[in-house]
Amino acid sequence: MSELGLRLKSAREEKKITLDELQEITKIQKRYLQSIEEGKLDTLPGQFYARAFVKSYAEAVGLDPDVLFDEHANELPASNKQVTEIPPRVRSRKAQATQKTRQILSFLPSFVAIVFIISILIGIWYFLQNDTVREDEVPPDNTVQSPVEGGRNEEALDPQGEEDEAEADEEEIEELVEEVIEETPKQQLVLLETKGNETIYNLVAATEFAFEIELHGKSYIGIDNRKGKTFHAANVDGGNTLPFDFSEEETIQFNFGASNNVNLYINGELFVFPLDIVHQKVTFHFLKNEAE
Repeated sequence: MSELGLRLKSAREEKKITLDELQEITKIQKRYLQSIEEGKLDTLPGQFYARAFVKSYAEAVGLDPDVLFDEHANELPASNKQVTEIPPRVRSRKAQATQKTRQILSFLPSFVAIVFIISILIGIWYFLQNDTVREDEVPPDNTVQSPVEGGRNEEALDPQGEEDEAEADEEEIEELVEEVIEETPKQQLVLLETKGNETIYNLVAATEFAFEIELHGKSYIGIDNRKGKTFHAANVDGGNTLPFDFSEEETIQFNFGASNNVNLYINGELFVFPLDIVHQKVTFHFLKNEAE
């Protein structure tokens, strides 16, 4: 192991960095990092990469790469690139190519002028041809037709009347739909009374008696019909959703152990808990097809 490799390895071990971790930090393959520690720089892919890999290794373990290069210059490959003189035959070929390029450029202005003159002549010829075609295409006076006045022809030319009628029909339909919606009764909750932690409601103008319970935290949930039938009585973890359809029942009572972790929907509408307490009961009487 070389002095450079030993110094780098010691710094790595002091930092408690494994070779696998160093590979992730430097993005240098583990086998190259091992070669650096063992002093086998000749196995790295080229002189430039040897110095670059050592620099990255040093920075990763907290060493100054410039100081490291100065102290271990004898172990590292030289950084200066060797300049190779161009062979005479290569220079002569390059000179010949340059001379040919200059000859081509000397003819370029004359060539551009010739192309410009030809373009002008083609433009003049094209203009004269188009002018002759336009004169030949002028129709005789008896082919010019004046628009027919009056009657249904004017309606055909101006479709504004039909558009206005279509808009009027759409407005009438929208008004009818709005009237139907306004006349359709919406479900309502009528507060009857509050007793301790229990609140009692009448549900009116509803065709269904369906509920959905969403839990975003753990809560005890008890459900019964106040006639001795229990539908649910257990703790439920957050993230669960419980659907129920009680359309055949007249009364349903919910007992929530942690109402702050519950979202209750009645026929798709969110119910707002009336009491600002954690444990509360809510009772609903289902009045089928009855208005308030």
